[in-house]
Amino acid sequence: EIPPYKIPAMSKATMAACDANDGLADGIIDRPDTCNFDPRSMICPGEDSADCLTAAQAEAWRKILDGPVNSKGESLYVGYYPGHEEDYPAYVTGLGVMHGYPSSNFMYMDSFMRWFVFGPDYDPVISFDYDRDPAKLAPFVADQDAVDPDLRAFERRGGKLLIYNGWADHSTPPQRVIDYYEAVRGVHGADTPDFARLFMLPGFHHCSGGPGPNHFGAAGQALENLHDPEHDLIGAIVRWVEQDNAPDRIIGTRYTGNDPAQGIAMTRPFCPYPQVARYSGSGSTNEAENFACVEPND
Repeated sequence: EIPPYKIPAMSKATMAACDANDGLADGIIDRPDTCNFDPRSMICPGEDSADCLTAAQAEAWRKILDGPVNSKGESLYVGYYPGHEEDYPAYVTGLGVMHGYPSSNFMYMDSFMRWFVFGPDYDPVISFDYDRDPAKLAPFVADQDAVDPDLRAFERRGGKLLIYNGWADHSTPPQRVIDYYEAVRGVHGADTPDFARLFMLPGFHHCSGGPGPNHFGAAGQALENLHDPEHDLIGAIVRWVEQDNAPDRIIGTRYTGNDPAQGIAMTRPFCPYPQVARYSGSGSTNEAENFACVEPND
């Protein structure tokens, strides 16, 4: 068990390891998938405290980051990336207040295992076999066409698909959406961005929040420039559909205190994957105009 009072130290450790990898120590981890962080670096050298982890807690966190594996060490599903663990208590490690469950991820997992697959008396924590039971889940995955990368019928109808996911989303693992988009590119080839684009958002939690720019027209977000295709997802996709003008970037906004009434704290461009926002080297790092979308290795 990783108690909530240890989360600030965990977030501090991943920030120290990952934040400056993009060349800016700005409190936002741009590409956590490039960060090599080992939870064992936080094992307490002496007595247990809020600033370190026990060996068992470090091992639990390693499993969270790596994702589940079978007895052969084969990956069964993606894990999470290090960084911005502020919402771990709600989604991963738990506070015990999610409808009586420790966390939302536990709730969804337990409900699915009990009511869709194995039966109401099944205890997935105790009973799930990582070698035998994944095959029993396969039919449920096969029936879900949301993971089908063949979107040719959609493309032929003139459909446009704009996908986004936070790099710091601890409900839907960011690598999963990247894997799906790569599968779409595997079917559709180099022309995929003509009808489908993925935007990965640095420092963005699940649906809202996080230390990065977190207002861009998503559900429930107030915008001063509603339907502005440069700042608003809906505006961007409407322009794409109606004018065949694909979004080359979307500008995210972070408000002071997350309150639009308090003014803008920063703006930053979100770039179509795999591009990243690169600082020009001059001007404020809180202004989107001082960043350009480039290939990650440029």
